[in-house]
Amino acid sequence: MSTCKIEAGFRVFIFIILHFVLTNCIREDMSGCPRDDGGLALKFSYDTNADSRLSTAQGVDRLAVFIFDEKGLFISQVNDSMTLINDDYVMELPYKQGSYQFVAWGGYDKSTYQTSECVPGKTYIDDFFLSVKRQEDRVTNQPKLLYHGMHDIVELNSKEKTIVLINLKQMTNHIRVIAHNLNQDRSDNIYIEDNNGKYGYDSQFSDDDRITYIPIYEASSEQSNPLIADFNVMRLKKDREPRLRIADKTGTIRYDENLIGKLIGGNPNIDFEHNHDFTIEISFDNYIPVIIKINGWEIVNEEI
Repeated sequence: MSTCKIEAGFRVFIFIILHFVLTNCIREDMSGCPRDDGGLALKFSYDTNADSRLSTAQGVDRLAVFIFDEKGLFISQVNDSMTLINDDYVMELPYKQGSYQFVAWGGYDKSTYQTSECVPGKTYIDDFFLSVKRQEDRVTNQPKLLYHGMHDIVELNSKEKTIVLINLKQMTNHIRVIAHNLNQDRSDNIYIEDNNGKYGYDSQFSDDDRITYIPIYEASSEQSNPLIADFNVMRLKKDREPRLRIADKTGTIRYDENLIGKLIGGNPNIDFEHNHDFTIEISFDNYIPVIIKINGWEIVNEEI
């Protein structure tokens, strides 16, 4: 009696194992496993360095992906918002065959950014641009945190699902300017001028007019406190020449300096590809800088 029970239990066990082998993939190299019916999915990672300590789990909460064919013709745009774009995020796309390339803007917010018109089957990837919105030449609405990523042509296999990994790089920077010993009535205006408001599909600078970034000032009731201005600006690069300017209440420019060459770039520890938060602290004497610190690093002013 017990022998029959053992034999019956053994048959059930064998049936379960065979069913698992036939319907699931248990081999590490995936060979011999049943294939799905193809498809396409996008995953994203953030390009950071060890010093930045930015976790991909933080992510951004909106994403715009622009899809082009192998010839560079625009096909479609897929948006996702109110969803955290992190290591666990997957964007499923309804493509089973063909060849495609992708441009992704993480954090794309229409309140601060705009893209050139994309017409399916007509717009080429070389004619695709993103730009920061401005009123005439003034950026009064601070640009939101923005990332860029792209992937070259991928050919789909109709029998296997294709997963494309897109690396996202940060495009925006936060700059805090702390100005000591300016006018006690706090009537000075601090602003940044640059021509970095427009980008091609590959995130490279495109020809653009100069724009003026308007900051948000930190409120203070004490006249002795420094004037503090916070900026969100677009991409910075070592060989470019944005200007940091301070104007008095008459509009006369009293301080005008190369933001990168003479200020931020003076700190040897800064890498513009990975560092995106900068504090510029300047002590003035009648609008002449006597002490300059960039992220705590004191810059030697050779003109003093």
